[in-house]
Amino acid sequence: MKKKPKQKKKLAEKEAAEKEAKAKEEAEKAAKEAQEKAEQAEREAKEKADKAEAEKAERETKEKAEKAAADKAEREAKERADKTAADKAEREAKEKAAKTEAEKEAAKKKLAEKKAELEKKRAEKAKAEKEAADKTAKDKKAADQLTDKQKERAERKLAEKKAAEAKKQNKPTPEQILNSGSIEKARKVANASTTKESSNTASKQSAEKAEAAVNSGKKAFLQLGSYADRSSADSQRAKLAILGVSSKVVESQNGDKTIYRVQSNTMPQEAAVKLQKNLQGHNINSLIRSSK
Repeated sequence: MKKKPKQKKKLAEKEAAEKEAKAKEEAEKAAKEAQEKAEQAEREAKEKADKAEAEKAERETKEKAEKAAADKAEREAKERADKTAADKAEREAKEKAAKTEAEKEAAKKKLAEKKAELEKKRAEKAKAEKEAADKTAKDKKAADQLTDKQKERAERKLAEKKAAEAKKQNKPTPEQILNSGSIEKARKVANASTTKESSNTASKQSAEKAEAAVNSGKKAFLQLGSYADRSSADSQRAKLAILGVSSKVVESQNGDKTIYRVQSNTMPQEAAVKLQKNLQGHNINSLIRSSK
């Protein structure tokens, strides 16, 4: 049975409507799927961005923590280095102070020993001089009781004895060897000591003249020794320094020889006389010279 044209038309319209509905449904479905894909892509992009941001934040946090740890380690290392340097400086300062104190104590001890040795030498010398004087007086008394011929013989023997003693005294003492630094220089000092002793009278006369000029207002200085070598003059200066006397070495020419004179500073005549008497108490002879 054949369909009528009108029915065919309706059937075609129906089929077209169904196709259109189906196409529309498929289009909506495709659009929905596309939207879902876009949303999925957007979510994935956002998640990726969030992850990247989180990783960046985590990395920055880690870098900050590492930098803070490095700064702290550097600061602690610097503090340790500063403390080590400070401890070292303090230790060195203490060691230096202890060394200086030890050197001072050693110098004091050495000075005390030298003073004690000088006092002992002076006492021995004074004792020897007294014994020699007593013996001389005894010999002289015995000689006075002899006949002229015996007296002449005794005086000759006494002169020979004195010459022998003088020669013996010219031998350097341990103190002179110690102060001069060598036996040769000590011999020169010993030989010069005899000349010094012969100048005692001149020193006394100089002191008397100085006392007469005390009130004149003149200035003067003490000549405390004259030597042929500088080391002996420096040795005399060292002895004077121990006694608190400031002095200097003045060089002068005597022909082709250089003379080294030890002189005190310039002072009033009264002070020079007082200093001379004080030094005589320490067996140090001197001459007072007027200052120009």
